[in-house]
Amino acid sequence: MSTKKTQAMQETPQEETQAKASAARHSRTAKPAPKPAVQAVIFIGASSISMMVAEDRPEGLRVLDVLTQPLELVYDFFLSGSISRDTADRCVQVVRGYNELLDEYRRAGEVTVRLLATNVLLDVEGLDLFVNRLQISCGLHLEVMDDGEMTRLIYLHMQSMPRKYEDLVRRRLLVLHVGPGNTRLLLCERGRITYYANYRLGAHRTSAAVGAADPGSPENEYLLVREQIRSLVEQMRHDAEESVSGEPEALVVYGPDFHRLHSPLVEQERISLQTLAELTDEVAAMPLSQRMEKFGEDYATVRALLPTMAIYLAVAREFSPRSILLPADEYSHAFLRSLMPSQRDTQGLEDEVIHFSVLLAGRYHVDRGHSQQVRRLSCSLFDQLQSLHRLTRHDRLLLKVAAILHEVGTYVSSKRHHKHSQYIILNSEIFGLSRRDIEIVGLLARYHRRGEPNEDERSYAELDLDNRLRVQKLAAIL
Repeated sequence: MSTKKTQAMQETPQEETQAKASAARHSRTAKPAPKPAVQAVIFIGASSISMMVAEDRPEGLRVLDVLTQPLELVYDFFLSGSISRDTADRCVQVVRGYNELLDEYRRAGEVTVRLLATNVLLDVEGLDLFVNRLQISCGLHLEVMDDGEMTRLIYLHMQSMPRKYEDLVRRRLLVLHVGPGNTRLLLCERGRITYYANYRLGAHRTSAAVGAADPGSPENEYLLVREQIRSLVEQMRHDAEESVSGEPEALVVYGPDFHRLHSPLVEQERISLQTLAELTDEVAAMPLSQRMEKFGEDYATVRALLPTMAIYLAVAREFSPRSILLPADEYSHAFLRSLMPSQRDTQGLEDEVIHFSVLLAGRYHVDRGHSQQVRRLSCSLFDQLQSLHRLTRHDRLLLKVAAILHEVGTYVSSKRHHKHSQYIILNSEIFGLSRRDIEIVGLLARYHRRGEPNEDERSYAELDLDNRLRVQKLAAIL
């Protein structure tokens, strides 16, 4: 290489100094990568209070901590309809303790906290006082989950199935979720939800009723459990007779209490009806003390195990699936993750709500072309008037559902069909919508004609101010 070329490639001392100064300025002005946002969810469940802390990273949530403390909340309100003072004190103590633990994370930056409670609290007397006490003592607002939130969580769990059970995705699957106070039954066909029903039949609700009867022996306990659940399980079969004909490919069972005890009971994820019956008989033969020793869980969780398994078995016998699927995923962790503030994308669920509403309209022979046109025009008006009404994306979904279902009442009679529509909607289960949502949709159908919302209508008068305004705006658009 020539001397000239070598000199050209070398920097002079002055150029080298300028380069270093430029690099130093760049390092001072370059912004450091933002720290991942820290989120926490505290969940007051039927038999425990849990907290999950996680970082919201671009690649997904990174769990930092999970804590659980037992709390027998359910027996208070299933037996007396209210929360005892001792239970409320213990609840406040645990939530306050969790919130104080979050102070360590708050030193490094802001922490978003969400406090939720099981939906069975909706029936509790004095709920407002309990919510207010938590707000004052802990500085956190309690959200009590409704049916809409629960169906969203079930939907998220179901969405994870294709990755593990590809052979079942396109088949007819019956999904059974046994919660503390309610049981939900869904039929999935080709990956879409085509049937949904919700029953006041839950593991802890049944356990409390049986415990109040003082069974005395394991044999009597199992007898009382079966008697307690029999009529509602028969009702499930009757209600689903038209929609669920023939044998489903599989019955997929979910339940918080059973999943915590999954491994000690069974290692396989797919079992036969006979195996489920044998497992249920095995648990039923154990005294409660022996179950607690075997499973190492708290009293309320172990006590709810037999009702959970009895419901699984009774439903399986009614519908005769070819196999029973017991997903072994850590239910409680997946449940808490799905409650995180950043995990609330609902587009997929909204599609299922619309799909289910169209199916419901079809059962009542609604003119599909007319309902589609009303839906299209209503959504167009909603979007164009956004700056005036300031309603939310969820309100837009309720408007869509009302547009699809507003003429189901013509199945009864074309005269006063708006009132018939409201009646049918109020007495239907719509997957993904809470009871309050369904009431609003019913009111929109009621007032889609000339009448204006007024307080002579009891269901309208019972709404709070925000929801009355919501009905007025949406009914005007529809």
